[in-house]
Amino acid sequence: MADDEAPRRLKLTGGARMVGDHVAVSAMVFRGPVHIATEEVFLSVDDASVLQAQLTRALDHRAFPGMERREREKSRMQYGF
Repeated sequence: MADDEAPRRLKLTGGARMVGDHVAVSAMVFRGPVHIATEEVFLSVDDASVLQAQLTRALDHRAFPGMERREREKSRMQYGF
């Protein structure tokens, strides 16, 4: 696999903080197992909100597998469809 094809990943190295109207997060960037940079990542508040919602959903799904299905079944029984 060429270096350009190696998967990239981020490792958060600091907490999130507000910088003006953006959320800043420090992150180490890896290509495969190799550390290639440490960057300051800036997200708009809207993007940070979307990311928070997606992370919350993924973590809830991991912690409570099948919860969405149970909620749908409960809703169907409550409303009759």
